[in-house]
Amino acid sequence: MGAYNLIYGEHCCQSKFLLEQVLRQEWGYDGLVISDWGAVHDTELAANSQLDIEMSVTDNFDEYFMADPLKKAVEEGKIPEAKVDEKVERILLLMLRLHMLDGQERKSGRYNAPEHRQTALNVARESVVLLKNENQLLPLSEKKVKKLLMVGENAERIHSNGGGSAEIKALYEISPLLGVKMLLGGNVKVDFVKGYDSGKKEETSEVNWQEASLQDGGGKRKEAEGSASSFLMREALEKAADPSYDAVIFVGGLNHDHDSEGLDRADMKLPYGQDQLIGELLEIRPDMVVIMVAGSPVEMEKWIGKAQALVWSWYAGMEGGYGLAEVLFGRVNPSGKLPETFYKNHMDCSAHCIGEFGTEETVAYREGIFVGYRYNETFDVAPQFCFGHGLSYTEFVYGDATMEEAEGISRVSLDVTNTGCRSGAEIV
Repeated sequence: MGAYNLIYGEHCCQSKFLLEQVLRQEWGYDGLVISDWGAVHDTELAANSQLDIEMSVTDNFDEYFMADPLKKAVEEGKIPEAKVDEKVERILLLMLRLHMLDGQERKSGRYNAPEHRQTALNVARESVVLLKNENQLLPLSEKKVKKLLMVGENAERIHSNGGGSAEIKALYEISPLLGVKMLLGGNVKVDFVKGYDSGKKEETSEVNWQEASLQDGGGKRKEAEGSASSFLMREALEKAADPSYDAVIFVGGLNHDHDSEGLDRADMKLPYGQDQLIGELLEIRPDMVVIMVAGSPVEMEKWIGKAQALVWSWYAGMEGGYGLAEVLFGRVNPSGKLPETFYKNHMDCSAHCIGEFGTEETVAYREGIFVGYRYNETFDVAPQFCFGHGLSYTEFVYGDATMEEAEGISRVSLDVTNTGCRSGAEIV
């Protein structure tokens, strides 16, 4: 599938350089190429490229660039019919590869089967990243915790129902609050207060959100807005001050009002007044566990120095809340590692630093290879958490590494030994 943007002045979905020189010739790809939805802009350019199928987001199918306009261009001799034949051949080839034409019975498949749900749980368990754990605050003890307070809207919020193309029809979704309750059972009293409110989601009159997302060049910016309501904050602070709670867990972060297709965040600030709320809660309960549910980094400098335990949970799917609970209470050892650099603020990112992010015209990518950890290491920019960071409840020792070379490929291997008192996995 081709992309939306231009490279070297050509739209990717009708680019001779990308689709013919790179994809077909250099990579030897003989399969089908489709456009991203609404990414075709010219009939002749698309027809003369290696694009095979145009996809879009509106229902005026006959008016697509590669529909009636293509037929007319062929009839007028502007486009050779052989160009259309090539595309049809690749469509038929895909249909043959999928056994759509040879009469062979195709497997019907299954969804939401028990083994699928188990896989979702395993993925959720392995995705949790333990970013900070001073004084071995985590894991919490199932035997010692008899009364627990959970604070924060994301403790009970469902995320599978938003985010543009990230929206899925989940059979169910276990929130962090529900996951903790399921794991602890009826012997532990679990109370919940919101602490902050993201507000009523903006209603849109658009029938087709995809079509709306492509207007005015596509994409919008979202400012981190709002503040914690005084009532909700006061309620959370009063609850957290109750000494009868054996543990307090805050679950905040972002949601799909901020992490979404067709939307760029203007900065990395936490919305809804969470910085103030987290800071004041930590003054009352220094042992509060902080959990961030988000798909992209957030600023933490206002409270990270106070927090003893910080867990990153992502949007972890329908079993996410239970997988998180298992990590919090030590049934599963955290093994997730950050797949990206977490900056202290967005200006520590090379694209923002050189002023090229979000410009509407030409972007030169002047940072070259110096992106992510390469930028941080080369120019001595300290991240909040580095690429690959992730703590564990146990300890691992790395043995001496050896390297073998074969056919131009270097293979590095080493022994990893769990020397701690818990079973667990490690990513080298």
